[in-house]
Amino acid sequence: ELKKCHHFLFNLPLDKTSIKADVLVIGLNPGEHSSDWDYDINTPTEETHEFDFHEELGKGRSSIGWSKDCKKYLPDSKIFQSEFFFWSSANTNDEFINRFGYSFKDCPHFDFCKECNLELIRFHKPKLIVATGTSWVDLFSNKYDLRHIKTLKREINKKQGKIICHYEWEDIPFIFTPHWSGARGLNKEVQSEIKDYLSKFT
Repeated sequence: ELKKCHHFLFNLPLDKTSIKADVLVIGLNPGEHSSDWDYDINTPTEETHEFDFHEELGKGRSSIGWSKDCKKYLPDSKIFQSEFFFWSSANTNDEFINRFGYSFKDCPHFDFCKECNLELIRFHKPKLIVATGTSWVDLFSNKYDLRHIKTLKREINKKQGKIICHYEWEDIPFIFTPHWSGARGLNKEVQSEIKDYLSKFT
């Protein structure tokens, strides 16, 4: 079922000259846009340190909105990206189920991805790990055997929501934040607070 994807993502540097990460940013799974299929050479293709289809076939890494978000929240850091699930889909809801035949929470590949990610962490020894998406914090904090430090809540979309879920993995800060897209309702004050909190560790 994984061959139905356009690409997978693992150990992806924002800057190709970087060898080791200061910060590892982990998403739920790679987004996939219809325009990605314009680059359907030898698919599934990849976004990795060895080959990044955006760099090799597209408009470059700097043209990607998510790369800009990473630099906004983590300026002056050597950032590498990974995912809790490496293979792409348009979302983690209906598109995910239609493609793979199971829900995101029931994904049978999380343990495989976990072991790869732990090897990645051991290789890079980053100062900080940031996971974007607080909705799945319970699932992945348990899956990765993380130790809880603190949780901060603020008003998001007129409701109290988690903006920082601070955990540790073997003394490395492992911090969950809301997704960084402005469409998710993060006002400038909340964005600034998240950025300031992350800056303590970089």
